[in-house]
Amino acid sequence: MARQCIGLDIGSSSVKLVQVKASRKSFSLQNFGIEPLPPGAIVDGAIANPGAVADSIRNLSKRIHLRGKDIALAVSGNSVIVRRLHIPAMQGPALAEQMEWEVKQNIPFARDEVIVDWEVLVPRTSDGQMEVVLVAAKREIVEQYFEAVKAAGLNPVVVDTDAFAMQNAIESATGFTDNETVAVINIGAHFSTIVIVSSGKPVFHRNLAAGGDTFTEAIRHRLAVGMDGAEAYKVGGGGSVGAAEVVPQEVHRVLAQVSEQVSSEFQRTIDFYLGDAVGANLARVFLTGGSALVPQLPKAIQDRARVPVAIFDPFASIAVDAKRFDVEYLRANAPVATVAFGLSLRRPGDK
Repeated sequence: MARQCIGLDIGSSSVKLVQVKASRKSFSLQNFGIEPLPPGAIVDGAIANPGAVADSIRNLSKRIHLRGKDIALAVSGNSVIVRRLHIPAMQGPALAEQMEWEVKQNIPFARDEVIVDWEVLVPRTSDGQMEVVLVAAKREIVEQYFEAVKAAGLNPVVVDTDAFAMQNAIESATGFTDNETVAVINIGAHFSTIVIVSSGKPVFHRNLAAGGDTFTEAIRHRLAVGMDGAEAYKVGGGGSVGAAEVVPQEVHRVLAQVSEQVSSEFQRTIDFYLGDAVGANLARVFLTGGSALVPQLPKAIQDRARVPVAIFDPFASIAVDAKRFDVEYLRANAPVATVAFGLSLRRPGDK
């Protein structure tokens, strides 16, 4: 059995690393860590400062005493396009030829500018069709990520998308039920990703320009505090002692207002999918990403979606040695680790 990859999530504000070990029945946590990135290191999913990204990965690896070098990483944002296609059932060379034609029809980039892969979801439906998911990523972006990882002394062996990594993480931890439609919302710093999974298969994917920075900027503007103070208030931390009588209530109002705004955008996207999906009904929502911890957000989403909303904890489903790891730290950072955890389930040689 091939060893697990090390999951490395290079986000817009930090890099996250998860390493697990597979046993016959479950996984155990081997390593976890987060390292901040300087502002502007990642812009719209592209690496603007390769040296800074490599330094952060290298510093994190050293700090947590990482063992192993094989990395699974993910690309995201506008550089990645995911399409679910229905085409006549076929296989072999005919399918390969058909998919090249589908790339030209569905991907708005020149063929030599993208790396393409696809996966058959349903080989043959009742009407003689097949369902295929097509994924294309800008070659330049993938190469940027590979070079940064190599510069940090590690070996990139698998490239995924953040959407599929999120799905894999939740499927491993809780599973999906047949005929169940689930939304997974990853709330990153600069943007959010919504993935809808139906009967265990990815059926919809969209990025939205609303993320944790939406909350941070609102707090910073309304309360005239610095970035660090706004970040602390966003997830329930405190600011200056002198402001303790006034600030918390104002922070609550700001977070509640922005949560209503953000949840409305999420719900419009979910409704867009449900409007075209015959017979689909949303069963539950999972929240991941750092801003999933904004206190008012889960309720705002639940009130609109009218289904259970849960903050996903990837560490709850695996063995964690409390003597080696700070369990409270893991719990506090669990939503941030979701993509890296999903990547850590991959093995060298995976598609």
